[in-house]
Amino acid sequence: MHLSAEECPHCGMQLEDLDVIYQNFERVVRRPHDAAGILRVQQRRQVSKWIAKAERAYPQLYFAVATASLSDEQHIRSYGFWLMNRGQFEDIPEGARADGCVLLVIDVNRKEVCLNFGYLLDYCVEEEAAFEALTGGHPYLIESNYMRAIEVMLGGTKRYVKKLRSIARKKQ
Repeated sequence: MHLSAEECPHCGMQLEDLDVIYQNFERVVRRPHDAAGILRVQQRRQVSKWIAKAERAYPQLYFAVATASLSDEQHIRSYGFWLMNRGQFEDIPEGARADGCVLLVIDVNRKEVCLNFGYLLDYCVEEEAAFEALTGGHPYLIESNYMRAIEVMLGGTKRYVKKLRSIARKKQ
């Protein structure tokens, strides 16, 4: 992931500071990673199917969806950065690259979402385009319709990854 990063590129927080802020958060990441506890068993299975479909389209990548209930001193970007660096991702598909994570994080308290990328794609990610990939899910997120929000945002993320793949191929 961000193996050489000592601090979050967006908020500037140091990983050791984030370790204190997120000390009570689970580090083992199952996909989906429902730390907020908003998904029922059947819903987690459905999200797992959506993740598997994305991974079939992009076998060098692995996708993860994480929900969290963040407090006022916690921020979705710093949590995503912390999870990318400190999380122990389970069930990564064979053939996926360690630096090929695409992580969608949802804060159910603030109704915020963040998209994090491992180093494989991070160099060509544009923040505005990543934001656009998620906007279709915003109305569902506001309504707490998390399943529809995840479905729409994963779809937007897959389309954005397709664009990133073509950009990466042109740079080769």
